[in-house]
Amino acid sequence: MTDLERIKRLLGVELDEDDTERVQVYIENAKRMIANYSEGYIQLQKDVDQENQGDDFPSELNWIVDELVLGMFNRFHNEGMKSISEEGLTINYGNGIKDYLDAIQGWVDQQAEKNTGEIVGW
Repeated sequence: MTDLERIKRLLGVELDEDDTERVQVYIENAKRMIANYSEGYIQLQKDVDQENQGDDFPSELNWIVDELVLGMFNRFHNEGMKSISEEGLTINYGNGIKDYLDAIQGWVDQQAEKNTGEIVGW
């Protein structure tokens, strides 16, 4: 399942062409945000190919991509706002990537442990 297909399923709505293009941009932006905090463990191609998953993005971090993209999609037309209140209903948008920094750091730490080798003396 591609990132786009996964997001469409999570949204539970049919997306028109404009919304589909917007979601694709959100996916790419979310992956780039996560990669920026990965301490070099995630290398993305310059242009991520949405159909072929043209990068080495780890699937165990897809849940963060999903959460970020859903947040961006729901925040559309309310960018820059932390919350919105209307007729007794309040929606809090969270802090974006900041809400997931501990999870990203945990993944980075796991990668560092996997890549730790033994020191051999001569």
